[in-house]
Amino acid sequence: MKTIILLMLFVVLLPVAASAGEIYGTIKEGTRLVGQGIKIEIASGGSIYSTETDKYGSYRLFVKERGKCQLRVLFGQQSPSIEIASYDRSVRYDLALEKKDGNYALRRE
Repeated sequence: MKTIILLMLFVVLLPVAASAGEIYGTIKEGTRLVGQGIKIEIASGGSIYSTETDKYGSYRLFVKERGKCQLRVLFGQQSPSIEIASYDRSVRYDLALEKKDGNYALRRE
């Protein structure tokens, strides 16, 4: 009986885990990678997902919702953002921080 209940729970919960879309990539400032500890947030629906870059300027997040999202990088005292999309499958967003008139902006590479 326990086996049947566990199997049913597994079957019910599997689609929730499988529907999460991975968003990953790197962030550069000019020609160099930003390095470790830069905070990244992705707002999707009513949820906010956050992570930090590793020593190579790479990041990786799993977003449950599909569709348009807002990716924000907390860099220095600024927080430039860019609109991205989340899918069922993995999607890579390599981004570059560009400084214009003292303010940073994000663009996709």
